[in-house]
Amino acid sequence: MIVVVGSPVAREADGRHRAAGMAAGIARAAAAAGGEVQLVGKVGEDPPGDAALLDLASASVGHVAILRDPSRSTPVAAAADGEEAAFDEPDTNATSGAQERADRGTSGLSLDAADIELALRYLPDYRVLVVADALAEASQRVAVAAAGWNGASLIVVVAAGADQSTSADGATVLEAPSDDPDDAFAAVVGAYAAALDRGEEPAEAFATASSSEGVSEVAD
Repeated sequence: MIVVVGSPVAREADGRHRAAGMAAGIARAAAAAGGEVQLVGKVGEDPPGDAALLDLASASVGHVAILRDPSRSTPVAAAADGEEAAFDEPDTNATSGAQERADRGTSGLSLDAADIELALRYLPDYRVLVVADALAEASQRVAVAAAGWNGASLIVVVAAGADQSTSADGATVLEAPSDDPDDAFAAVVGAYAAALDRGEEPAEAFATASSSEGVSEVAD
């Protein structure tokens, strides 16, 4: 099993609303490559959150460990081809919702250490753990420790120019591009995770996954 840590956003495309963002893209690609995938994240108790979860399910991405937060709105990304997203801003918590949409949904709702620890209790049997979102130090420590306890391969995605150090020996650190509109980078990470889950060695798995797409930098 592959576990991807990161919250999805909702985005309108092709007349429907889909789960979007780095974590969703990686999870979808890993599932398409044949992996059993669960996403650890958080969305609001709202129509965008409902649509994101339904889309993940349609892509064979499990979401039993996604938390629903009734106090916050699911971020909504810019609509495809200039279309307006079909979701109305909730009357409650409108200021928070507007702020979460200010960057047009490039980041999902944040996860704290307790969120990750709780979610991973439901997913004890995994071989690969992908940290797709930037996490606070305490949250990342929980994820790294969980991978170690399970003997899982660890993949950490960092933003361009960010600190690439982790406290986990043997972790693969991938530097994401500043923008990934076609999920090309996410596809490489997802394919790499699926190859590791199948038991391939890291160098072979990454060479196969990145044969048609490039990434900025890798550190083992």
